[in-house]
Amino acid sequence: MSTPYEQERLKNIELNKQLIEQLVSTDVPNVVKKKKYTAKPKKEPAVLTRRKSSRLRGEKALAIEIDKENNIELLGDDVKDDPRLLELIDEGRLLTAQEYFSKEIRDTAIIVDGHFQGWVNPEIIKRHGIETSASEAWEKNGGGTYSYLDPTGSGNKRKKGSISNAKNDALKMFKKNPNQYFYRHNEPGEEQWVHDWSIHEKDLFLRVAREHGCGDKWGLFASYIPHRHEIIKNGLVFDPNFQFTPSGEPVYAGSHRSRR
Repeated sequence: MSTPYEQERLKNIELNKQLIEQLVSTDVPNVVKKKKYTAKPKKEPAVLTRRKSSRLRGEKALAIEIDKENNIELLGDDVKDDPRLLELIDEGRLLTAQEYFSKEIRDTAIIVDGHFQGWVNPEIIKRHGIETSASEAWEKNGGGTYSYLDPTGSGNKRKKGSISNAKNDALKMFKKNPNQYFYRHNEPGEEQWVHDWSIHEKDLFLRVAREHGCGDKWGLFASYIPHRHEIIKNGLVFDPNFQFTPSGEPVYAGSHRSRR
């Protein structure tokens, strides 16, 4: 049994303890009380559904550029809303045609260097009296200096920031710059076709690609036969300007220099 002195000592210790606790909570703001945490159950990771390839017939390639490290540079704000860009980012690096297609397709594909080496379709030259070379066509039909702000070489540069009318400019260039013209227009009097390609048209495309190459100057190529996207997608032509997502979507990864 404790003595009265011992009881009084214990009582004072308890009072002092309570006083210290009060001082800590009110007079010492930099002292933080330890909080008790209750462990929460871990959530199971969400299972992501793999996005299927869009593979829409007739779509033009994404307006992006890819550097040596497969970094993506957008060439227009509207590309951000294209679902194929999300697919590309989700799936990772791009593949060359040699990497993507099977050996069977590689063995029969037409390999091009990304450049068209020809001139306007000789039949169109004969029908319309177009010059036999790009330099002659340009100089004999007005000449001038080609630039982004003056694509017709007229000497009248449009103001920076103003809206251009590329289709209207191209219409004026039938004989002066056939590549510019045929990039946006058919031969005068020729109906534009939008239906699926026939076997004959595909064979013609491949013959022209084999003879002249392809990959740039698509206006000149189109003077033989327009359109190309489906051919690239199916692996009939291996063009180094195009690479592929792992699901097979062709993406233009070549140069975007101004085309004359």
